[in-house]
Formats: sequence, C-alpha cells, structure tokens
Amino acid sequence: MAQKKAGSLFRPPADDLPTATAPVAEQQKPKRGKHLISAMFEEPTYRQFCTLAAELGLQRQELMRQALNDVFLKHGKPPIA
Repeated sequence: MAQKKAGSLFRPPADDLPTATAPVAEQQKPKRGKHLISAMFEEPTYRQFCTLAAELGLQRQELMRQALNDVFLKHGKPPIA
C-alpha cells in the first residue's frame, strides 16, 4: 500500500496551515443586546415568505423587520425594529 504524502490534497501539512491574526471573538459580529424572534409556520407560508423576500431583493431578516414595524404601527406603537 502506498504511503500518504505529507502534503496530501485533503489536509495540508501543519507547517502550511494559516495562523490566526486575531482571536475568533474579535472576528465575529457582536450580538450583544439582540434576541432571536422565531415562530413555526406551515410550509406554504414559509415558501411564500422566502419567495417574497427574493422577489423584493431582501434578506429574510430585513423582510421580517419590515413586517414587525408594520405590526407595531398597526397597534399604535413606534416602528423600532
């Protein structure tokens, strides 16, 4: 059986691995003060929501932000989302 070469296609030798320039915590976007809002919906509702976001050229989170602001306005609250 052939021996595995040090620089195989699937895993570079340890000497070739890049070194981190900054700690991982500094590279991630800060999420302090943010909370997840989620709900379960039927498949057709999910598909329509995703399709609408795509048609508008928006990310789903931005479309949800607009929807929440519309609900807030409907109930006399300021649109703060």
